[in-house]
Amino acid sequence: MKTSNQIAQILESSIENNIKSKEFSKFDCPEILVQKPKIDSHGTWSSNIALSLSRILRKDPMIIAEIIKKNINSNELISKINVVEPGFINFEISNSYRESIITKILNKKEKFGSNDIGKMEKIQIEFVSVNPTGPVHVGHARGAVVGSCLAEILSFCGFDVVREYYVNDAGTQIDLYVKSILFNIYSKLRIKFPEPEDGYKGNHVKEIAEEIIITLELDKNSKILSNNIEIYQKVKELALDNTISKIEKDLKDLGVEYDNWFYESSLFKNKTTNNVLSKLSEKNLVYDKDGAKWFKSSNFYTKDDVVIERSNEGGHTYFFTDMSYHYDKLSIRKFEKVIDIFGADHHSHVDRLKSAISSLDLDSKKLVVLLTQIVHFKNEEKIEKFSKRSGNIYTVKDLIETVGRDSIRFNFLNRSIESQQEFDLDLALKQSTENPVYYVQYAHARLCSILRSNTINFENSDLSLLSTKYEKRLIDHLDFFEDVVENSYKNLETHNITKFSMDLAKELQIFYENCRVLSDDIELSKARLSLVNACKIVLCNLLKILGVNAPERM
Repeated sequence: MKTSNQIAQILESSIENNIKSKEFSKFDCPEILVQKPKIDSHGTWSSNIALSLSRILRKDPMIIAEIIKKNINSNELISKINVVEPGFINFEISNSYRESIITKILNKKEKFGSNDIGKMEKIQIEFVSVNPTGPVHVGHARGAVVGSCLAEILSFCGFDVVREYYVNDAGTQIDLYVKSILFNIYSKLRIKFPEPEDGYKGNHVKEIAEEIIITLELDKNSKILSNNIEIYQKVKELALDNTISKIEKDLKDLGVEYDNWFYESSLFKNKTTNNVLSKLSEKNLVYDKDGAKWFKSSNFYTKDDVVIERSNEGGHTYFFTDMSYHYDKLSIRKFEKVIDIFGADHHSHVDRLKSAISSLDLDSKKLVVLLTQIVHFKNEEKIEKFSKRSGNIYTVKDLIETVGRDSIRFNFLNRSIESQQEFDLDLALKQSTENPVYYVQYAHARLCSILRSNTINFENSDLSLLSTKYEKRLIDHLDFFEDVVENSYKNLETHNITKFSMDLAKELQIFYENCRVLSDDIELSKARLSLVNACKIVLCNLLKILGVNAPERM
């Protein structure tokens, strides 16, 4: 059990005893929060439970805190308890308990920090889902990185996570994409073909056209060119395979991989769209107006109704296919929770989607939508330099080649997705401790270097020798890792993981400056080597969650 939960139980036990002794009147105790105090001098852990109880018991929180403190039984975990204004109860943990923290880390290794909160609950997380009409734009990179990291956090917390990419392989945008490629194929072969209005431009379209010409061994006299349906279907198949495989590779190079690639077209093949439309019609939630079918979303969360089918165009809308897709997620595949990561431009889509889920008698609370805000790249000249594509497209591939995967991931994960972000390209390229990811990776490499150069067997070290304030601070920081992981899951955030890793690197630097690891004192060296090994384990676990390499040499 993590330390904060143990302290919460100690507080709960004291409160129960105070109720039994009638020092407190009987009440339903609120959740007892135990957190790391903002000021180090206030102790290792702190709780504001007295402040919460003051509203219930109608007493001064300082008086409540003192009563709780008085009735806490002595134990091996806590060495000192202080009550400070306006009613915080602060705890200093014992040195013997700190020894157990190190032992716990060394025993659990790569599983330290993990938990079983999820109990293998089935969760689907959908992110990126770029239309397969071109390469992955840098604008999609933030959502891709955040999605993959959140999936790692959820897995670390014991959930059965399915990472899914939704492939929009149907609809008007695909038709336009195929016709744009066909235009380039025919142009290359010097055959007349109408250029589609608002068609796709850029080198990637020309490149795919050239690749298809080679694959199909096309020339001016090829029979297939005279069959409009056959050439269209073949180009569509090859173009989608080509584009999707490149998207998959670019994302994999970014450290983003998926368990499932779900194709929009399967919703039509499996009659999911028909079933959804029938259900809505049976519930009288669909009506015809202006040559289109409308969904009565105003019956649920939204002010206005939504078009689901444009009869004059003969096709379902993006919203309707997304409705059907989420019906598949929750009703057919029966995920207990669904997490969607959208761009900020999808803000208005959220309520409509929840209304759709409710209309199908599904629990809309099972859907969580996260919106990623815009990224601004600092140093526009460098953007122009690293972009090699025409059509003003800045691709993930270009960014990876210039900055590197680790810098990209760490930078995107270092800020809350709710806030806009400035990505400093110059800083990301620096091989110095100014660069946050370099700083953390260097800390890991330094730990590896110490352990690599050591010749002492430190398996049975005397951990009681770790008695300086610098060693204690470092151990306390390691202990907090379990809470950081759990809070990251509860809030579906990644930036606390990066912050914690940078704080750990900082604590390590302070430790090195004040505590020599290898010295003539063999027993002390053994103890400090055990601490170094524990730090390496935690830092490696952190970097794994972030999807960032943990180098042993730099």
